[in-house]
Amino acid sequence: MKHIAQPKWLLILAGLVLHVGVASAQLHIESKIVGKKGEALPLASVYVDADKNTISNMEGEFAIDVDSTDVLRFSYVGYKTVKIPALQVGRKVTLEAEDHTLDEVLVHSSGYYVDKVRGKQRSEFRKWKWERYQFFYRQTTFTDNRCTTFLETFFTGLSSLQVRDLVLLTGRYWTVASSLTANPLNYYTFAQVPVLDNNFMPKEQLVPLVDFYRKYYQVECHRMSDGERDMYVLHFVPRDMEIWSVECDLYVDAETFELLQYKGIGHKDNVENSVRGQVHVVPVDYSFEVNYMQDNGFTEVQSVHFDVSFQDFGKKYRTSGLLYNVGERFSSAKKKLGFDNNLLREISQKGYDPTFWRENEIVKRTPVENEVIELVESDNLFGVYGNQK
Repeated sequence: MKHIAQPKWLLILAGLVLHVGVASAQLHIESKIVGKKGEALPLASVYVDADKNTISNMEGEFAIDVDSTDVLRFSYVGYKTVKIPALQVGRKVTLEAEDHTLDEVLVHSSGYYVDKVRGKQRSEFRKWKWERYQFFYRQTTFTDNRCTTFLETFFTGLSSLQVRDLVLLTGRYWTVASSLTANPLNYYTFAQVPVLDNNFMPKEQLVPLVDFYRKYYQVECHRMSDGERDMYVLHFVPRDMEIWSVECDLYVDAETFELLQYKGIGHKDNVENSVRGQVHVVPVDYSFEVNYMQDNGFTEVQSVHFDVSFQDFGKKYRTSGLLYNVGERFSSAKKKLGFDNNLLREISQKGYDPTFWRENEIVKRTPVENEVIELVESDNLFGVYGNQK
């Protein structure tokens, strides 16, 4: 058979197409983000672009699908940001902390810096308070060290400064019916961690950026650097530990006064716990961490983690929740959730799509969470109100 010679330009074009195909191959990366001493860094940001991003789970692990030509940016407040080409990401990503106080003396009192932050956030909030994005939420409840509730949902919500006005898009859950209490159904409200006082705030709760904060809080301020950026750390301690308040740290960009991180513990918080018709109001231990981002031109919530624990009916209860801003990846809905909504019933009315959940892990699950998933899926127990195992 006679072979027909191909023009050189055609061969070159074919080579380029082949090269591009290889260069843009899909990669599934699983790794762990740690500090220099090997300690896990939970809630660290893993970012390529608006459609390809995630955070590390509570054990520092993450998973993400990227192109082989992508460059991943790893960041966490107080640690140096690292950028690594996708093909060079190993089994561990180490972030180096330069958590040191600068030698320079603060020019102003702590109150000056709090007022600057309050002014900045009030101005931003007025401008951006109606911005709405989507959030992924995962919740687990343990009763006496046994997992009794697992919940994953997608919400839409207003994202400026603090999450609010959540609307359920879709969800799935599993619960042990005998352990079902009234409050675990709406623990997601603990993810709406307030930092600034506004009209939507419950007036009886004292938050760091409340009016007349000097009356309610002692505040200390120091300046620090992570090697790339200077920041102020504002430490708030309630003057009266017997009122509903928080003891917390605010990490703030020293140049722009934008919030970077808010973490602390709650004082005098409680839940209404109901089992088999008996209702108890019990105090809880409550801790939280909120991380912020400015990717959309304003300060908005990137991630929230909370941990709530209490003892009642002779048992120990612990619920952890993780909320992550996924931008505009999914569709929207309109019916706003109230605190009294039965979240499990709302989810069951949406129906369960196992394919959707297999394709949207969003934040890598911990080994314990994976065990629950395998058990529940194998017995087809997801998403029907009143399921029990």
